[in-house]
Amino acid sequence: MNLLAVDGYRPLCMRCRRPAATCLCAFIPSLQPRTRFIFLTHPKEAKKTKNGSGRLAHLALAGSEIVVGVDFSADRRVGELLADPALDCRLLYPERASGALAPGTRAAGGQLVLFLLDATWPCAKKMMKLSTNLHALPRVSLDVQRPSEWLIKRQPDPRCLATIEAVDRTLKALTERGLEQYTAGDSEQLMRPFHEMNAMARKSAADPNSKSYRAGGGRPESAPRRVRAPKPGRSIIFRD
Repeated sequence: MNLLAVDGYRPLCMRCRRPAATCLCAFIPSLQPRTRFIFLTHPKEAKKTKNGSGRLAHLALAGSEIVVGVDFSADRRVGELLADPALDCRLLYPERASGALAPGTRAAGGQLVLFLLDATWPCAKKMMKLSTNLHALPRVSLDVQRPSEWLIKRQPDPRCLATIEAVDRTLKALTERGLEQYTAGDSEQLMRPFHEMNAMARKSAADPNSKSYRAGGGRPESAPRRVRAPKPGRSIIFRD
């Protein structure tokens, strides 16, 4: 564990960016997906040291990258990726669309690269509006059939997922179409640090001596949630 200790502050793990006492590095796997994930992370999300799941996904996925910013229109790294003819760049973004990609085929024939906006939904909408270089990208969307498993935090809409959950479900959907080889064991490994983070948060919320204490231990698992019925026959969409 590579620690940063600053006077007056708890030691911080420089890899997972969490306090040393709740470091998740021991649970982070090393996976080798065919797909490259590029996490476009809002500065507010990048500063999180407790609940940011995007960084956990990045650390687990070989070839993935984090690019921090709000407007990526002039970002050099994003521009390099978009201009690379060997890459099939697409944007993972919730949207109604149609036209599923056939199993075993790709529109551009290059390595599939998925850009994700790693931010709260209001921040993500602003990022999308400002980043004009993303507007023309083919878009990928998921039909969310199960609500988020982020137990300590209630999402603003049942279709909202933690970033690592979106990655997990995308890899499963790509595997169903012959574009990935993502096994149930891989999924379990990828989601392990997220579940551990959930458990730590619930434990802290239930501890009266903790600053995170909440009566009842946080959001009860039985709390009612409005879940929309899934649309049949579509779990992942590519729109060109």
